[in-house]
Amino acid sequence: MLYFEDFLIGQARSAGAHELTTDDIVAFARQWDPQPWHVDPAAAERSPMRGLTASCCHTYSVAALLLSRMEPAAGIASLKHEIGLPNPARPGDRLTLTMTCVEKRISASRPDRGLITFDGVLANQDGVPVLTLRSLMMVKTRPVP
Repeated sequence: MLYFEDFLIGQARSAGAHELTTDDIVAFARQWDPQPWHVDPAAAERSPMRGLTASCCHTYSVAALLLSRMEPAAGIASLKHEIGLPNPARPGDRLTLTMTCVEKRISASRPDRGLITFDGVLANQDGVPVLTLRSLMMVKTRPVP
């Protein structure tokens, strides 16, 4: 279990990889985001994306899955997520998540916890980012014996 004190500014942690398949992209999109460029390969070829792409919700879900595979933090709450989608995620992409601690401070009113800001990048096998993430988390401080 990682506590507030265990996270160092500039420290990066990675998890991966998860490969996207056509079947997974289409199945997710049929249920949650049934746009033609997510569910119909022929229509997707005619779209501005020029091919099938994963829904942004699907892409974020992959990031959440990979985050769950990292060493767990003594988290209290995720307070905020800001998401960017600089490039599409496509069938065959092998995605890896890297989260970097960029800021942290102890709570002024509750010294048993702190706030940590992480910058995340979900990138494909070529290092091209398909999702960027800034997350603010509330994390417990190490218990005093």
